Amino acid sequence: MALAVLSTPPPTFAPTPTIFPPQQISEIYTYASYSKEPTSDLVENDKGHWTFSLDVPIPDKMVYPTLTYLEYTVKYGIMITNKQGTSTIRSRIMLTKVSGSGSDAKPTSIANGHAPGMNGNGVGFAPQTLNAVPTLCLSSTPAIKENFRTSQWNHYLDQQQLLPHIRIIDNSRLHLELYVTENPSPLVLRSLVINVSATWVEDLQGKVLHDEIEVAEMRTASAQKKIAEDNQARLQAESRSAVAIMAKVTAEKKEEAAEEKSKDDQLAKEHADDEANEHRDAKKRAESG
Repeated sequence: MALAVLSTPPPTFAPTPTIFPPQQISEIYTYASYSKEPTSDLVENDKGHWTFSLDVPIPDKMVYPTLTYLEYTVKYGIMITNKQGTSTIRSRIMLTKVSGSGSDAKPTSIANGHAPGMNGNGVGFAPQTLNAVPTLCLSSTPAIKENFRTSQWNHYLDQQQLLPHIRIIDNSRLHLELYVTENPSPLVLRSLVINVSATWVEDLQGKVLHDEIEVAEMRTASAQKKIAEDNQARLQAESRSAVAIMAKVTAEKKEEAAEEKSKDDQLAKEHADDEANEHRDAKKRAESG
């Protein structure tokens, strides 16, 4: 008689499902974009070099937001019909402390826009630093673009992905700056498309410390409020007690004055009675005699 051996099937492991929506949002994404094709207000045609700045929002609801990923695309096009030339281009990602920032300061709103260079026909880049303001360059990509004389668009494309892992501890400005130096020409068209996306995570240890500080500050404020209320109640009680004592003293003085007046009235009555009695006695003696 043969015995059948039953083998236990291997266990199956199912992956842990992802819960959506998550109970705690661990990442926040911010975006910035600019698009003008073609654009006449980007820069005047006769300018030799110019700059453009695009701000990327920094989360203001996070405690010490940490920039973990940044991706940007710059697409710059030019169409020139009367001559050939070159464009020297530099894309930079900059992190700058907001001037005058502090624990109670608010971030200053800096409008996105463009600005011509120091010199309309000069050679070189516009100023790239801020006076006495901490500035950190996260990336800098230089390039030289050949511009052919044609009726078609010549495009320059810059795409970068960064893993900076930078914690923001004070009010700051994150922005992409584009510097362009090229031969000026009145017969030129330009186009510009920029897209920037950033990923932020919250400093959990910093958040715990921040929450503990907030709780301690709330407890201190509550204790100070309780002390102030107790002092106010004590002062009011002392004031009421002083008023009561003053009222009691006044009542006692009035009572003493009333008693003195009653005594005086009694003495006056007795004196009047004595005079009346003497007057009657004198009248009786006169009548009998």
